[in-house]
Order: sequence, then structure tokens, then C-alpha cells
Amino acid sequence: MKRSAGVVVAGLAAVAVAGFGIASAMVARRVIGAGRVHYSDVLPTSSPMTVRLERNAATALPGRYGLEFDDGSRVIVGPVIGRETTDGSVMRAVVNGQVPAGATRARFTGAAVTPADLGVDEARVPRARSGAWRFDGDGSEARDGTWVVHTHGLGASPLATLRSVQAVQRAGLPSLVTCLGSAFAERRSGADATDVDRVIAAIDDAVTLGARRVIVCGWSYGAALSLAAARERPEVVQGAILISPMLGLSETVLHAAAVAGVPRVLVHSALAVLSTPVLARSAGVRGAVPVRALSAGPIDGLPTLAIHSPGDTTIPVELTRAIAHRSPSFELVEVAAAPHGLEWNVAPEAFETAVREWLGAR
Repeated sequence: MKRSAGVVVAGLAAVAVAGFGIASAMVARRVIGAGRVHYSDVLPTSSPMTVRLERNAATALPGRYGLEFDDGSRVIVGPVIGRETTDGSVMRAVVNGQVPAGATRARFTGAAVTPADLGVDEARVPRARSGAWRFDGDGSEARDGTWVVHTHGLGASPLATLRSVQAVQRAGLPSLVTCLGSAFAERRSGADATDVDRVIAAIDDAVTLGARRVIVCGWSYGAALSLAAARERPEVVQGAILISPMLGLSETVLHAAAVAGVPRVLVHSALAVLSTPVLARSAGVRGAVPVRALSAGPIDGLPTLAIHSPGDTTIPVELTRAIAHRSPSFELVEVAAAPHGLEWNVAPEAFETAVREWLGAR
């Protein structure tokens, strides 16, 4: 009888362990996944110069944005020009592109700067040896030998970085946009074990192209990647610009888990899964995600500018404020309330002023 009871207990324990492992893998997938694509309804309109969208927290925001359609086409829209009183929809001006005939939905994004805005044909964006995309600064020569390496976040495409590329281009600096394995306009599906190495390769490319110093610029998850890469190249990386930044993977995930009521032990287990090559496969990652490197946070003494909004509910600004309060080399500029990653879109002048003044002080 005792033996039978022992077998039952052992069986239940095995089931519990297996269940915990499955739950850990599920959480790990959420940690490094790009998230669900959110669409907004596109409603009929009589003018090709306008687009009418369902009104929601994103489509009613001030500023300039991108619309991405299922056929791969993109449209840039300007500020809200009217609201329909009958259905609550939002009318915005079409700044660039054309809404596909019959389109009923679109992804509303912050990627509102195009290669054409930077004087480049998208099909002919030059690439460096690592695959990074190159954009020259105004005047084509790197001021004082300084280059900027930009890296986008999860769920975004390299197009998302062109907002910061434009800001530094106007300051006279050339840029490289890290290639994370996708086409230039293709939305990223999730994290990869080689992401930090790709940022490092872009930094090395900048040096090959003549950079004497590099500033890394990371958006969201790209901030953690940029800081991890900067630690590997301390002799050349002399500054960081971080937007809606994930300053530490573990801290950010644990904070989000606490808000969502997910047990800390499950989050720690998920991070351990991602850190182990064999186990990481269960989360869809080939190889191990360098969780420790991505969780190290800002670099002591490295001049860093963070641009963040109190409207960010994905990575709360409080996490960034805490770093700014205790680090004299870390400067935080808060802009008008905006969702995650949309600081430039809501306040482009404040964004570019912050970048220009910070670069000037360097």
C-alpha cells in the first residue's frame, strides 16, 4: 500500500514538474515573442487623399504615423483632420502612398519616416558587410568621426529606427541600422540568440567605415541589445540614445509579471529556459538568449540619453526614472503622453531637440 502511494505521489510530482516546465516555456515564448499584431479597421471614404479609421487609443493620437496593409503596401498619414459624429471614426490626411482598393484593415505603426525622407530609394539602401543598412549624415562626412548604430525592438521592422536616423542625420551624423535578419520593411517575429552579435557586427562595420567613436541607439528591446553590445566594444562606444528603453530584460519582465499577477518563480524559470540552449528550443529559439547580458542595465559612466513617455504602459517610465535618479551620466527626457515607442510621433520637435542638444554636449 505504501509503495502504491509512493508511486502515485511520484507520478503527481512528475506531472506537476512537467506542467511547470510547460508553463515556463509558455512564459518564455511571451518574453521573447513579438506579440499579437493589432489592426485598426479602415472605413470607406470618398477621397484618396484621406483615410478613415476606427477611433481607438492609437488612431486618435496627434502626429504622423504609418499604416501597413496585408498586401505589403504602406501609407504615411498626418494628423487627425476630422472626426465623424455618426460612428466615432477618425479622418486623417494621406501624406505619402495610396490606400489599397478594398482595404478593410491596417496596422497603425510609429514607422512614419521613409528612406525617401532621408534621400534614399528604399530598394537601393546601401548595406555594410554585416548587412546593416547605411544612411549618410547631412554633408556625408561623419562629424568628428562619430557614427550612430540604431537597433529596433521586438514586433517592429528596421523602418521603425528611421525616426532616430533622421534626427541624427540632421545633426550631421551618418548611421547604420542593425540587420536583425529581416527585410528592411519586414516586421520582426521575435528575439534571436544572435541579436547582440548582430549589433556588435554593425559597430565593427562603423569602425571599418571610419568611425573613431560610435553611439548606440536602441528602441525598446533594442536598447537592451545596444547596451549589451556596447559592453563588448567599450573602446569605441562612447554614448547611448535609448527610446522607450528596456534597460534590463529581467527587471522589465519581472515588473510586467508582477502587474499581471504571474508568480516570480515562473518568470525566473522562463528566463532560465531562455538562457539554456537545449531548453530555449521549447520557446522557439535556436541557441540561448543572453539573458544575463541583456539584464545588466545601463553602463556606469557611459553618457546616455533616454527618451521616454509617461504614457508608456509596456515599459513604464518609472523604471527609467529610477536609473536617472541614481546615475549622473544618465539623462532622461520625458515627452508628452504617448504609447510605447511613439515618443517621436507625438512630439517630434521635442524628440529631435533632445537628440540634437545631447549630441551637441558630447
